[in-house]
Amino acid sequence: MEHRVDERQSTCATAAAPSGSVSHLLPKEIQQQIERHPCYSKQAHQYARMHLPVAPACNIQCNYCNRKYDCSNESRPGVVSHLVDPHGALKQFKAIKKRAPNLTVVGIAGPGDALANPKATFSALKLIRAEDPTAQLCISTNGLMLAEYAAELAAHGVHHLTITINTIDPTVAAKIYPWVYYDHQRLRGLAAAERLIGNQLAGLEAAAKLGMLVKVNTVLIPGINDQHIAALSDAVKARGALLHNIMPLISAAEHGTYFGMTGQRGPTEEELTLARNASGQFMAQMTHCQQCRADAVGTLGGCSSEATDEPTPQTAALRVAVATNGEPLLSTHFGHARQFEIYQLDHRNNRFNLLERRQVAQYCSGASECPEEESDKQALFNTISDCQMVLSARIGISPWRTLEQLGITPNVDFAYQAIGKALQQLALQQQPSQPQEHNDEVCHY
Repeated sequence: MEHRVDERQSTCATAAAPSGSVSHLLPKEIQQQIERHPCYSKQAHQYARMHLPVAPACNIQCNYCNRKYDCSNESRPGVVSHLVDPHGALKQFKAIKKRAPNLTVVGIAGPGDALANPKATFSALKLIRAEDPTAQLCISTNGLMLAEYAAELAAHGVHHLTITINTIDPTVAAKIYPWVYYDHQRLRGLAAAERLIGNQLAGLEAAAKLGMLVKVNTVLIPGINDQHIAALSDAVKARGALLHNIMPLISAAEHGTYFGMTGQRGPTEEELTLARNASGQFMAQMTHCQQCRADAVGTLGGCSSEATDEPTPQTAALRVAVATNGEPLLSTHFGHARQFEIYQLDHRNNRFNLLERRQVAQYCSGASECPEEESDKQALFNTISDCQMVLSARIGISPWRTLEQLGITPNVDFAYQAIGKALQQLALQQQPSQPQEHNDEVCHY
């Protein structure tokens, strides 16, 4: 039995063609395989994913990429705050899974290339699979080494795969990739382009034959690959790709990429739509991509895609900052926190959803060493200024008073409790007249 996928009921949304809507047929078994993967299904918004940043090295250079660390406010591919080894990745997964039972997908997306770091990648996949056999494992790759590792990926339980393929024309690829490192050689120009494209298409075909669900990512670069989208989509569809995700180039100069520094612009919304229309003639389109960081955790676009009314003063959601240094317990002193986890109360199901993590400089560097400069203090308070409450193990009288002046309630009542349990209790306190069973699901953005 096959299901027709169109823009109205899509789990894999398709773009409308200029002459009308385009729909694609997907077998029922494939629909069932993707219905819990938020990157493959627009209807899977309630499920969370987790990217494990275990793969720092890359074997190609892209003119739109700059892998940077400690960039907590940037949401784009290749950015992480901290690398972890496979055992550190397992530790993070176990901690998040305890607080987020809606976590269904675990992937490796960099910050380099998963298959340029095969030892770390396969070790992490093995550890996660042993811990939770139900987790959907996936990786993102540039495809250079995919044909070589496709069988091993399948053996490790990887069922979802993303390959970034920007063109099938070597003359176009030479404008996107300065070099490719393959078989102990650094290739440049057309030689690099031909090797990369050949390996990508061979790897895609091998993965599809092994039963992997393959999504192809394409960065749309005006004036470079925008006229080749239809040919690319036709080629990858013929080799077994399931979805095409056409993403806009991110080319802000401050990111330090070659395209950013040379003034290469990103596409307009109209250009993006035209490209998706061209590709949509051949295959289903992913249109809800968030171009996530390589250490992203959580849902895409929130825990619900339904529009909600503007909150009234009586129902406005409570936003809480939790002082933490990554531990599962509420054991961090306010002045010693290196990050705050920001949660917001969802009144519909009476639970707190994790919105994001915000990195901060420690307010105090020692038992009694706290900043004297007002600007240093203010920077920390600005980080949580949109919150109504802050939870920590302890807090000094001076920051306590400052927080109260800002309209933020300090709270140390849950010191040394598990953060998830503390939030459950706090949620119940907000609706004392409607007692209900605890639900510790946490959605991550």
